[in-house]
Amino acid sequence: MNGSCCLHSGGICWLWKGLRKLWIISSLVPLKLYRIDSLMCHHHMLRRIRNILVKGLVSYLLPIKNIILGGVVFINCYYTYVTFLVSEARSLDRDIVESGLTFAGFAVMITGDQALTACHVASQVHIISKPALILGPARNGDGYEWISPDEAEIIQYSDKEVEALSEIYDLCIGGDCIEMLQRTSAVLRVIPYVKVFARVAPEQKELILTTFKMGRITLMCGDGTNDVGAQKQANVGVALLNAVPPSQSGKSSETSKDESTESVKSKKSKLTLEATGKALILNGEGSSKGKGTSRSDTTNISSSNRHLTAAEMQRRKLKKLMDELNEEGDGHSAPIVKLGDASMASPFTAKHASVAPTMDIIRQGRSTLVTTLQMFKILGLNCLATAYVLSVMYLDGVKLGDVQATISGIFTAAFFLFISHACPLPTLSATRPHPNVFCSYVFLSLMGQFAMHLFFLILSVKEAEKYMPEERIEPDSNFHPNLVNTVSYMVSMMLQVATFAVNYMGHPFNQSIAENKPFLYALLGAVCFFTFITSDLFRDLNDWLKLVLLPVGLRNKLMVWAFLLFLCCYSWERLLRLPFPGKIPSWKKRQRVATANLEKKKHA
Repeated sequence: MNGSCCLHSGGICWLWKGLRKLWIISSLVPLKLYRIDSLMCHHHMLRRIRNILVKGLVSYLLPIKNIILGGVVFINCYYTYVTFLVSEARSLDRDIVESGLTFAGFAVMITGDQALTACHVASQVHIISKPALILGPARNGDGYEWISPDEAEIIQYSDKEVEALSEIYDLCIGGDCIEMLQRTSAVLRVIPYVKVFARVAPEQKELILTTFKMGRITLMCGDGTNDVGAQKQANVGVALLNAVPPSQSGKSSETSKDESTESVKSKKSKLTLEATGKALILNGEGSSKGKGTSRSDTTNISSSNRHLTAAEMQRRKLKKLMDELNEEGDGHSAPIVKLGDASMASPFTAKHASVAPTMDIIRQGRSTLVTTLQMFKILGLNCLATAYVLSVMYLDGVKLGDVQATISGIFTAAFFLFISHACPLPTLSATRPHPNVFCSYVFLSLMGQFAMHLFFLILSVKEAEKYMPEERIEPDSNFHPNLVNTVSYMVSMMLQVATFAVNYMGHPFNQSIAENKPFLYALLGAVCFFTFITSDLFRDLNDWLKLVLLPVGLRNKLMVWAFLLFLCCYSWERLLRLPFPGKIPSWKKRQRVATANLEKKKHA
């Protein structure tokens, strides 16, 4: 036999070299021989098991059919009664031992090294939803073929048909197949359409991420040195630390905190008592209790440490206790962050081994993108309205007073400050935001709202001129209150409030206006301010702002027109979101362009 053997109290056991199986011979009478092996669940392994089993075949095959599609590694246990002595076990032939066995049972173990296991786990977490196909060498040894996990479907491999095949099936390949793709220059035609990769080397991970980046935005999670290259190539890298994730419920967290606090207190008290006892003993001031403790500690010292002095022993003891206090945890408290190679290569680091923080990154990223889009829209509308006021209306003598401009600037600063305080929603929505500013939705929204703002502004100023005597105001003259300036300021305030309220983007990405309390209070304050100055409820306030008294007819018209302006802008904005929703980027088109460009370079 080509194996190693050892004796123990229960009998003899030996392990064949190169084979994942263990034989144990019980020393009880009659002798009972147990075989334990770890095998990948494949159909060809079942054929061999059929030949060596004489009993328990039915009880073996019935449950194994339920797990064979999962690609699991299972541990088989068989036994048989033998008549030879334990001393004769070394000279036994393998074929003699592996015959006439009775199935005893098996255990199941999941591993991520096999393609079958990867496909099974991917289906459990809904990475794949269509029937799976695994690429592997053909049975006749000629080329490669796609095989379903149950081997019911076999399709001949062709790199030109992978894209069409991915529309019907979810594809899976292993590291050996990636080497074949590199040899045949078919990486760009195959890898972008594969959903599951198994038995992948570190350099192959980097190749996969580099290929995916040509048409997609990539995110890579990893916890070790073998993931550093792929994390550097990905658009977003997330390092995972091997720590216990924090508890989810508040009650369990409180319990864990109490337990950890008690553990720390007990350790600290133990540390203090032992340090005090040692100090008393060293100074000769210890009591009989301290001496007793010293004698018990002395008896526990190993012979190898007897040559150490008392001071050195004390320092070692204190250092050991401090290390235990700092490193030992109860599994529920906050983990101690120890950064590694993956953290150095990634812009983000999760404090535990779960990939759940990737959802937080996506939610935060969408929230940032939506906030940026609405900022650009608001700035664009404000700039267009300000440009018209400072150019065309300035020539007609329309100006704003210093106090008026200051109040308007304060409201604008508050709006921009509070609009950025909107937090992302805790759930990730299926709706996607618009990927960039330069799109039809943003352009049409800006042009439509600006046209309404401009019409309202011109209409209000023209209406105010009807109540104002004919007079020529020079553009360079000093500011003095009049009806046109008053109406222009009130309309500008209303346009400012309408711009922020209409273009605020809440659900399904951020908090709504009602949930963003600071922004809501700022909007309500601006609306109340506009109502007060338009209705002239506080005459002293209007005098301080240098606003003249409006005629009753003009006052009512401004209130109605302001409400209609907000209603029209809000309807226009919501209407545009229906025909122009956020779309998934067309990665396949970009992938084809990248493949075509690479092939042109090779031919050139």
